Amino acid sequence: MKLDEDLLKTWKMSVLEIQRFCKWVTLWDGERYYSSAIPKEVSGESLYIITAYNPGSEPLSDQENAARDKELFDRISRLGSAGIFVSVGRSLSGSHTEYGYAIYRVSKDEVEKFAKEFGQIGYYRLTPKSMEIFALNDEGEFEQI
Repeated sequence: MKLDEDLLKTWKMSVLEIQRFCKWVTLWDGERYYSSAIPKEVSGESLYIITAYNPGSEPLSDQENAARDKELFDRISRLGSAGIFVSVGRSLSGSHTEYGYAIYRVSKDEVEKFAKEFGQIGYYRLTPKSMEIFALNDEGEFEQI
């Protein structure tokens, strides 16, 4: 799938949350970035949000997405050093939800390898100062948009 303006707008206007101590914490509300909500253990590193849901934006069944999600978790867990939180991206209307993981102590290259392996055309990176979106370009490489 190719990124278009509508999809980019959807990504920018999504709500991004992580699960922390059995509670959902909002990091991005579609307009504002809450850098103070980033857990202290991330300590200034990039926090990447990635999913295995709906590869190439093609809708899959709940069972297929759950199986892909488990596989992504297993792959991230094998890294050993990665920190991980369950994450969710939701549309502002609440009509669409995709679960995934917010990971840190990983390289951008590792995140992009996972994204490609699981058929994703984009991912989020949260830094101490900003929320950034990376998407596949025409050459099949991720670039900040």
